[in-house]
Amino acid sequence: MNAAKLTKKYMMLIVLILLIVFFSIFGENFLSVENAITVCRQVSIIGICATGMMFALLTAHIDLSIGATVSFAAVFWAKLISTNEGIMMNPYLAMLVVLFFCVIIGTANGLLVVKTNMPALIATMATSTVLEGVNYLITDAKPISKIDESIYWIGQSYVGKIPMPVIVFGVIVIVAGVILGFTYIGRYIYATGSNSEAARLAGLNTDMVNVAAYIVSACLCDDAGFVLCSRLRSGTATTGTQYQSKALTSGVVGGISMRGGEGNIYNLLVGVFVIGVLSNGLTIIGVNDYWQSVAQGIILAFAVGTDYYSRTHVKTTLRTAKS
Repeated sequence: MNAAKLTKKYMMLIVLILLIVFFSIFGENFLSVENAITVCRQVSIIGICATGMMFALLTAHIDLSIGATVSFAAVFWAKLISTNEGIMMNPYLAMLVVLFFCVIIGTANGLLVVKTNMPALIATMATSTVLEGVNYLITDAKPISKIDESIYWIGQSYVGKIPMPVIVFGVIVIVAGVILGFTYIGRYIYATGSNSEAARLAGLNTDMVNVAAYIVSACLCDDAGFVLCSRLRSGTATTGTQYQSKALTSGVVGGISMRGGEGNIYNLLVGVFVIGVLSNGLTIIGVNDYWQSVAQGIILAFAVGTDYYSRTHVKTTLRTAKS
């Protein structure tokens, strides 16, 4: 592998290292153990959502309902276990109920895409709009608080010095890595994303693979909603709004191609920590949230533009060589 290919493959890892070096020099206590733990805790929920987004991206689709689904899982669970709401369901039974509805959400997204040939962008945006309305109906536009204290450990406890959300994210990363790297399911996902028509002609049920990818995405949003609700001790209709763009940015920055079939869990982790380190470092050196959003938007545009340009350039080069 020549230097150019190595640089392209590890470009975002190099960027991550440079960010760490920069903020270590200009940010006080950036390299402390406490701040490292803080960064890991901050990226855990983003990472869970980004893992779900990765499954959709690998099949050459996108899931813009992630933020609304996270909010739905958080507020619906809070509604079921709040001591104020009169339901007071067992919190772990309530988890299964919420998971069931999230599976329905993922299935609806998948079927809208594969059965109507609707662009995934529009299909998942429609689902997101519906869920936003449902979330406000559930909450009556007010925070749902006084939830069962027995579930606080999910978002607030530690194992040694490691926050529980980080452990949840770690388990999800390991499981996703095994599925994508070592199982037939992973091979089917990559095949569908790389060339859906070729995969279909080879006998693969690509519609089922696409629906399954959206179900996985919705279920991971469900997990993120549980962690977020127990961490904040409440649920609001806008709880997960910010995670949609950050999940997409993390995936694409890490090298998960929006054209499908390219990327892995290592790429995702690099992307998640690029966004996490950037946000944390900018906060430490005193840059406000608005400029952080500007920086993340620029990074997203650069990453997507680079992906599309490189693929288009390769195709042009191949056509020129053949002619």
